Amino acid sequence: MLSLGIDLTASPKKPSSYAVLNDRGEFSSMGSFRTFEELLEAMDGQKPNLIAIDAPLTLPLGLDCLEESCPCSAVMNPKGRLAEVALAHMGIGLFFTTKRSIIKSLVYRGMEFYRDLTSRGHQVIEIYPYATKVVLFGSKIPRKSSPEGIAFLRGKLSGLIPGLDPLVDKLNHDDCDALLAAYTGYCHLKDESDSLGDPKEGYMVIPKLPN
Repeated sequence: MLSLGIDLTASPKKPSSYAVLNDRGEFSSMGSFRTFEELLEAMDGQKPNLIAIDAPLTLPLGLDCLEESCPCSAVMNPKGRLAEVALAHMGIGLFFTTKRSIIKSLVYRGMEFYRDLTSRGHQVIEIYPYATKVVLFGSKIPRKSSPEGIAFLRGKLSGLIPGLDPLVDKLNHDDCDALLAAYTGYCHLKDESDSLGDPKEGYMVIPKLPN
């Protein structure tokens, strides 16, 4: 039962990171890709049971696109998807999926990957590494792009994922997000996760919340 986590970039111009955990939550492999075809090549020998992607994979219900010139409109919440609203109510900051989003390219690419992977029979979930970090490590987390943030994540991930120690000092923040995605997928495979949102609109998966 392999869990593949992907920290997806908005364009193939910048490489995306991926990481794989085995059925015991142990580190298996990691790497990077630029195109969908390169991802398929990387997955060829892995055969993941679940793919967890760090990117919005669906639009708010009622929207056909994110173009402001289009008359389509959200029917459930104008501020974004219900999963995003739920995270905001938990005090977890994020970019909302709306027509004014500054990450439209990432949303469109995430939706494309989701469609193409599910059409090939893969189980795919959406995750948000920052939400995973808050659930697992608390809200006082240094900025991930800072030296303190990278050191923090390396230390936490080393204790969370067995077998990672030989590589931990080389991890950048994209690698860390891919590992957090894979770990969230691992939790989902073990039925130790919560799904936020609405089935018609799409869920966001996080590690199981405390009661």
